Amino acid sequence: MSNSKKIACGFYCVSVVLLLLMAQIAMSENLESEVEKFGLIDKTGKYVVPPRFDFIHDFKEGLARVMLDGKLGYIDKTGKIVIPPQFQWPTDNFSEGLAVARLQGEEKSGYIDKTGKYVIPPKFEEASSFHEGLARVRVNSQYGYIDKQGTYVIPPQFYSVRDFSEGIAVVEKELKYGLIDRTGKYIALPTFDNIYNSDDHGGLSDDPVFKDGLMRVGMGGQRCYTGGVAGGKWGYIDRAGKVVIPLKFDDTYNFYQGRAAVFKSTGIDDCESTNGKWGYINSLGDYIVTPQFDHTRKFSEGLAAVAIGKKWGYIDRSGKLVIPLQFNDGDEFAEGLVRTISNENGLYGYIDRTGKFVISPQLNWAENFSNGLAVVAVNDKKGIIDKTGKYVVAPKFDLVDQFSEGLVRVSLNEKWGYVDLTGKIVIPIEFDSTGNFDRGLARVGVKQRLRTREVKQ
Repeated sequence: MSNSKKIACGFYCVSVVLLLLMAQIAMSENLESEVEKFGLIDKTGKYVVPPRFDFIHDFKEGLARVMLDGKLGYIDKTGKIVIPPQFQWPTDNFSEGLAVARLQGEEKSGYIDKTGKYVIPPKFEEASSFHEGLARVRVNSQYGYIDKQGTYVIPPQFYSVRDFSEGIAVVEKELKYGLIDRTGKYIALPTFDNIYNSDDHGGLSDDPVFKDGLMRVGMGGQRCYTGGVAGGKWGYIDRAGKVVIPLKFDDTYNFYQGRAAVFKSTGIDDCESTNGKWGYINSLGDYIVTPQFDHTRKFSEGLAAVAIGKKWGYIDRSGKLVIPLQFNDGDEFAEGLVRTISNENGLYGYIDRTGKFVISPQLNWAENFSNGLAVVAVNDKKGIIDKTGKYVVAPKFDLVDQFSEGLVRVSLNEKWGYVDLTGKIVIPIEFDSTGNFDRGLARVGVKQRLRTREVKQ
């Protein structure tokens, strides 16, 4: 080939390559996506830890779990990484000096100390945090308890177990529940169909605990996902595991202030259909109010809300109706007041123990008082009032949380910031998410734009 032909071919080949590159660039497009990064701020709004983590969990025992590039590690309150991100879920917070941890790619969990070193090797199918010196673990699909040296105090033998509380734990064996002590000795043999704690019947996952020294137990009937035993009977055991109130009620709630609401059925077809009335018993199992109410609440500050039909009032511990059935809502007294709905205008206000409105019903929403303050809403905007009804934080925010360490989280137009006890914005409303302050620090999230280029084939 002549030099002239070679030169012509060279120009041609280069032109073809350039055209192909230009076409490829033309077929590519810039893509933008958002990712939220988390950091920590102090009470002035200054970053102590810049937003560079995928998530920051709450601090426990001086350390917080963080996620970075899909891996879990731990930081201290200066933001220093003290245990490099190298673990996967279900790595947990520290409890009693140790944390459940599972290395990336592993199938077993163990326990690490605050240097990140395994002190109990990863040999458990499932593991939980330490409570009262013991932790529940699963091996070969059975649960037992270990101490902080990793030694079995109670060998794996149960279908399910709960954490120890006040030296007692609930265990399940052959679909029956019982109680054990810290040595594994039975306090109550696993003979009950259900041991249940949740006041709102919200599910079986809640840890059962004693209330006023008594615990609800159920036998027979259809086991419901909400924790009931439809068609069965409920009673109460004491801390020695002894049945002190016979299993004779169709449903029960926990004891509060020596009283518990109990249910007498007029027909339970299944877990979704229940007809009957509620009353109250004392700790001996005797009725103080025979079943006559359609709805009840637990006792708080000596009073309990009760309803017949859609009208609510309050009884005292003797069962006497001290506030007539006249309100459209009933809740638990807190700090001498309780929110309720007026039957005249359908708005929320607050009544005292005589049933008198001390904060007039003029609110679209209201929460009970805590530390002298309550979150309320007017025309879909939220604020905070004191016990005189005076606004501490004007109702101008979309969302308002409770005060924590003198500051409260507020949201406006999907952004979050903080106000002080006077309602003044002290940390600008500019974050995409926030957490409450804990020992002077709060978690904040900021969305960041990422630009990537995708080439269309």
